[in-house]
Amino acid sequence: MGIYRRGNNWYLDFYYNGKRYKESVGSTSKSVAKEKLIIRKREVIQGEYKPKIIQMPFDKFSEQYLEYSKGNKKPKSHLRDQTSMKHLLKCFENRMLSEINPFLVEKYKLTRKSEGAKEGTINRELACLRHLFTLAVKWGKALTNPVKGIKFFKEPKAKDRILSEEEEARLLDAVRSTTKSQHLEPIIITALNTGMRKGEILNLKKTNVDFNNAYILVEGTKNGEFRKIPMNKKLTQTLRDVIGKSKSEFVFSENGKPYGDVKTGWWTVLKKAGIENFRFHDLRHTFGSRLGMAGVDLGTIQELMGHKDIKMTKRYSHPTPEHKKKAVEILDGTTPIFTPAVQKEERQKVVNIGNY
Repeated sequence: MGIYRRGNNWYLDFYYNGKRYKESVGSTSKSVAKEKLIIRKREVIQGEYKPKIIQMPFDKFSEQYLEYSKGNKKPKSHLRDQTSMKHLLKCFENRMLSEINPFLVEKYKLTRKSEGAKEGTINRELACLRHLFTLAVKWGKALTNPVKGIKFFKEPKAKDRILSEEEEARLLDAVRSTTKSQHLEPIIITALNTGMRKGEILNLKKTNVDFNNAYILVEGTKNGEFRKIPMNKKLTQTLRDVIGKSKSEFVFSENGKPYGDVKTGWWTVLKKAGIENFRFHDLRHTFGSRLGMAGVDLGTIQELMGHKDIKMTKRYSHPTPEHKKKAVEILDGTTPIFTPAVQKEERQKVVNIGNY
């Protein structure tokens, strides 16, 4: 912090009372830039400094922001930005960035709520606006970010729903019963045996399935990292069958292209199977929960599921309602006391002392 040169221009950059002050002083000498830094600091400390008002229309900068979004974000995130911007423009398109203050942002938030927009939707729009201003400040198009300090709506956390073994059987029966939905069976089996996200499964390429070493290489993850997931026998056979029939580079495809989504077929088979309140993403939670209930350590579950923070994985260390039900059934003798994981642990404690 202080002064620095970029190209032919010198810049001042310093903090005072937690606020950052940054400006260009043009193509001057280093000594002159130092003198201007001393003068500007004195003006700021004495309260004499009045920053120049930058005039940048919101609608014009929104175009620049969407260009940035398209080039730097994933297609799904960029599409969300486009949707958010349509609503933001209705409110701010005739204003300069410098005119938008926290009061107007708060007013926007409450107006959208009165229009019936969901709290999660409004939060995504505010997040888009906040990032827009973050870039505007960084690029010298605005002095402050009016979204900082704005309280977002508190969103209720979606409850994780776990698929029971009986529901899994019903679900797969429903899938197999209709020709139009049979393509879902290998997709569901993959989800239940890998914990992969829907997008990761639908975009899985044949080259990422290694049958020789029995693992799947997951690319294009949410965290932008690679991870390897071992394949069990059931999954290996399932993918061999699918890949053997596929003429595309993708494992799961239709007419040579990967499935864009499986929403329609998914909700149809759920209804047919009589399964309620169950999202496709809950197949991932089912995978994690089954590993946790089987006694698999959290570090292994974290790596398999691609969690960056162990806090995300800790949810699978807590028993599900189904697990707690089995626990109390021990008391009436309907369930064996030892789970497979406990039995294994107990066997390891036995010392072989030979024959009597």
